[in-house]
Amino acid sequence: MLIDQAIQFVIDEVEIPALEHQLLEDEFKNKVKRSRTVVHRIKKIGDLKRYLQRFETVAAPGDDKRKLYDRFKALNLKTYEDLYPEFIELYEQYFDDVTVLDDFVLGKEYTSWDISIFSQTYDTQSGIYLIGKEPNYQAIFIKATFDGGKYANDWIEKYDVLKYYMYSVNGVFNPNYKYNAAIINSIKTKTPIYVFEKQSTRLTLKGIYSYESDHSELLDGSRWFILNKINSLATNKVITQKEYDEEIGNQVRIARKRNRNERKKHLDDAPKHPETVTVTTTQFLRNSYVIAEALDRAKGICEECRKPAPFLRKDLTPFLEVHHKKPLAEGGEDTIDNAVALCPNCHRASHHAAKVITLTEAIITENGMVLITKCKEDGEMSGKWKFPGGKVENKEILEQCLRKEIKEELGALIRVQKFLGESVQQNSKGVFRIMAFLAKKVGGELKASDHDNLKWVEINALGQFDFHPADHHFVQLLIKSSK
Repeated sequence: MLIDQAIQFVIDEVEIPALEHQLLEDEFKNKVKRSRTVVHRIKKIGDLKRYLQRFETVAAPGDDKRKLYDRFKALNLKTYEDLYPEFIELYEQYFDDVTVLDDFVLGKEYTSWDISIFSQTYDTQSGIYLIGKEPNYQAIFIKATFDGGKYANDWIEKYDVLKYYMYSVNGVFNPNYKYNAAIINSIKTKTPIYVFEKQSTRLTLKGIYSYESDHSELLDGSRWFILNKINSLATNKVITQKEYDEEIGNQVRIARKRNRNERKKHLDDAPKHPETVTVTTTQFLRNSYVIAEALDRAKGICEECRKPAPFLRKDLTPFLEVHHKKPLAEGGEDTIDNAVALCPNCHRASHHAAKVITLTEAIITENGMVLITKCKEDGEMSGKWKFPGGKVENKEILEQCLRKEIKEELGALIRVQKFLGESVQQNSKGVFRIMAFLAKKVGGELKASDHDNLKWVEINALGQFDFHPADHHFVQLLIKSSK
């Protein structure tokens, strides 16, 4: 790449001769090493030109910056100042290749060097970077750490509302310091605040934020900002696929909290044709032979649910998707042993499904009555009433599981009718998804072998019993349907 060639030019012409010179003192060699560290991390020729531009003119005699130049000249070494006009002549036509603000993709990972080089500070230790010239900053970059300490930044609402401590000097949090003042004034200057979440050496651009307010603690004098995230889909910025999915999910959660009248008004006012957003993805170069072998091994049957592929591709082959059991992004291998062919439903579940325990329950009705069971006095559901059923094992079909559980628990045979609904319950043992079906008893004699009691109850009287919380939803559905 041309940038690699340009970097090597700087290293070969100035830095290697200086570092190999036996008479050059360590204090000067350390400055050269520091420069080499920066140069090696620059990714565009325009950015390299910006860095070298500091050597466009020779510092005045007596200036501290002049010491390195004078020492190089005394040892007959080429200086950065000597190099600069040669660099201009060789690479001038490529100087438009420079990092700009729009190159920063929401949701993407960066390094402290990416930020410091763009800000032209070349300081990776800062927490706040002011991009552009004062007072009309182009943007403000913030590196937010959450490792604790005396003044710990905090997500008040995960990725939506940030508590971020002001820049301080020796424990003094002065709102008039230029970094703090820039953030406070950003609401007037309309300067976007880019927040990078720092984890180890990785910096993830979580989004663009706006200043809301600042606050102080009287006891220790600390001060902090409250910053609110701007909807990434409304920023007109390039975003990653992950950020897109998360933002869409967040907007759906907000919409579902609205009542139907509010949603209807929004739908009536919304444009019929959506706007577009640019989404960027990074893909692995997968081994086509792994995919082919996994599909051949599956022979058209999903290797998770064991059901046939739901449809055929246009080339008349069964539609299955090859999934890595340990994701490639997490260090998984692109091998046949780490690959499995899945139907679209199981594939989506492998990426998005919560880890849950699925249970089935039978709402057995007869002549306007419904069968309920009382749990034994020796468990977590001690003394509670519930509808009979049990845990789904392995890849059991729900209706098949329900018939088996009722026969084992109650000694009865049932005909499973239509699906009534589901209820989700979380406790110390995990997340439980209860799937309830209406059913009819078609044989056998009822017995309470696994329960303290069985009872046929009028549907309207269900509210008089102390049901397990997971069954409250089904009780309400039955009472509502009986009216």
